[in-house]
Amino acid sequence: MSKTADVKHDIQQLYRQLLKQLGLNARWGQKQMIATVANHFLSIKMDAEGKRKGDNPACIVEAGTGTGKTLAYMVACLPIAQALEKKLVIATATIALQEQIVEKDLPAIKKHGGYDFDFQLAKGRRRYVCVSRLDQALSQNASLDPTQALFEDELALKLDGQQQALYKDMVMQLGASKWDGDRDAWSDPLPEDHWRPITTDHRGCTNRRCSHFNECPFFKARAGLEQADCIVTNHDLVLADLALGGGAILPAPEDTIYIFDEGHHLADKTLKQFTHQQGIRQLNRWYGQTRSGLKKFIKEWQGGGRGASLSDQVQEHVQSLEQQLIGLEQFLDQPAFSPQDGYQQQESYRFPQGVVPTELVQISHDLGLTSARLARDLGALHELMDDVVKGEQNGLAKDQAETYLAAFGLLQQNAEQQLALWQAYAKVDTAGEVPMARWLQHWQTPERVDLEISASPILAANLLQENLWKRCYGALLTSATLTALGRFDQLLTHAGLNPKSAMLAVASPFDFSQSQICVPKEAVEPGPEAVFVENLVKGLEAQLNPDEASLVLFTSRKVMQLVFEGMQDHWQDVIFQQGESSKQRLLNQHKQRIDDGEGSVLFGLASFAEGIDLPGDYLTHVVITRLPFTVPDRPVPAALAEWIENSGGNSFMQLSVPEASVRLVQATGRLLRKEDDKGRITILDKRIVSKRYGQQLLQSLPPYEQKFAPR
Repeated sequence: MSKTADVKHDIQQLYRQLLKQLGLNARWGQKQMIATVANHFLSIKMDAEGKRKGDNPACIVEAGTGTGKTLAYMVACLPIAQALEKKLVIATATIALQEQIVEKDLPAIKKHGGYDFDFQLAKGRRRYVCVSRLDQALSQNASLDPTQALFEDELALKLDGQQQALYKDMVMQLGASKWDGDRDAWSDPLPEDHWRPITTDHRGCTNRRCSHFNECPFFKARAGLEQADCIVTNHDLVLADLALGGGAILPAPEDTIYIFDEGHHLADKTLKQFTHQQGIRQLNRWYGQTRSGLKKFIKEWQGGGRGASLSDQVQEHVQSLEQQLIGLEQFLDQPAFSPQDGYQQQESYRFPQGVVPTELVQISHDLGLTSARLARDLGALHELMDDVVKGEQNGLAKDQAETYLAAFGLLQQNAEQQLALWQAYAKVDTAGEVPMARWLQHWQTPERVDLEISASPILAANLLQENLWKRCYGALLTSATLTALGRFDQLLTHAGLNPKSAMLAVASPFDFSQSQICVPKEAVEPGPEAVFVENLVKGLEAQLNPDEASLVLFTSRKVMQLVFEGMQDHWQDVIFQQGESSKQRLLNQHKQRIDDGEGSVLFGLASFAEGIDLPGDYLTHVVITRLPFTVPDRPVPAALAEWIENSGGNSFMQLSVPEASVRLVQATGRLLRKEDDKGRITILDKRIVSKRYGQQLLQSLPPYEQKFAPR
């Protein structure tokens, strides 16, 4: 029997065993998915070194609700990954799904499948306490530590009694092995201002040079990753690892089969990962802190020579940057880029087509050159401190060098981030290529007054192509909503996937004909806000039943609040509005009312249209107040729409309608979570039947019974 045949046999055996032990019935869609995924990965050719040959690593599977996609991809991929000696990395977009996989799905497969494998959850450094920084925070001189003030987010600590007690408790729990240093495993929620001072990232971490390395929670957790066959993580950590070159935290992409569950989020997550932003005031503070920290370093440095010379050079670079930043501020202080009188909170200016004035290109070029020199020399100081820690250079005590090693690593990282931004502004996009979005953000809030400069790609395609698809052994993208208007085109374009990728759309096994989608006579086309709100109030009071479980979805927080205020008094007792308390508490309150035999209505925004699970009697009526079009007013979507229009396309039909289709499927999908669920969906936006694109949106929905009021 060939290796391929052996693996297929293992997959079949595993599937049969799980069905038997878990008391499940085989589902046609599930079997389709297993076969498609297995055939794809087994068809990939390898060279003599075990690396992938060819340019088609991805398999794409849309699996409707109830398909059992999690079981399907695990059954298919676990035996294949082991047989090929590859790591299996399962990445989710939400913590809820991540926890489900680690705490429920994988243990069930291991227990009931008769299949031996090891799995582990992977988190970034920021989710673990840094023992060195915890020790520094509690030391007598913590408030005097100069390196803590080298970075705005790392300001010198002035612990209050509550923080001192918390940090002492953490030390006790770590010492007694009652806590593993994982933020999520601490008994109570940890405020960000308490957590941030005692954690770090890869540049602030001194790795094996740290005196606390053997007791480091992050490296203890990471050690297990090397032994694990399957690693569960999130999209952000995968992308962060790729941004570091791949293999820095997770296994090398070349030796990895990735599963991106909730794969429809991957492109947007990628754009956020590669967005560059800097505030001018923030930079000025950082420059000042860097200079003061370096002065302290020179006083303590006893090694003379290179350390003193590098410190002087860094000081000169910082002074040059401060002067160049003044020139930037002066250039941006003109009416075209300034906010209007009386603006509130924030206001953006986006450069049309991503094109910035020639003078700004030159200023950015100069800032980039100086930032590059700064990053280079900070890197050299970081290497010098590493030599001191290793005992290859004198000039500081080992513990001092460790502290400066972390500090210079953080400073170098920040300088590199600045460099990336200035390079993005100094680069002139060539004709025909996808431009970058470039914009200014004026902030004026009680917490912040600043002018933030930002740049971002508008499509993730090239980023994913270069960093992921060209490198990974294989990848599966799956979700209940990967198609838009029944096609994969949108996903292929935004994620940079090969049009020849293996693609499968598996329909949900649910009987949608037992549920109804209706557009009542109260449905209207959105108009002026006051009129629209008045119409929504009338429509909701006519369509809602106070004795049943309903979810009403809005596209605007303001409209949601105005509608709530406009409802008759007797509705106030049955409506739970998003924002009143935490999401989980609202859901629990809603469920409790249903359990008590009472009705309940949830008012929610986009986050309630995806990812909440209210099966059975907990939800029998979903109301869509407005079709989920997003106005491309944020800089990146606006720049993308602009580019589509300038390229001769129609951004509304190519971007807005497909995206609305996906969101509408997600929103209506809240109704049916189990096979025997049923209920109704009410759409109060008349455009679903009055506009030509409305028919396309309706056709993209599952086959509910349709009931429309006469037009």
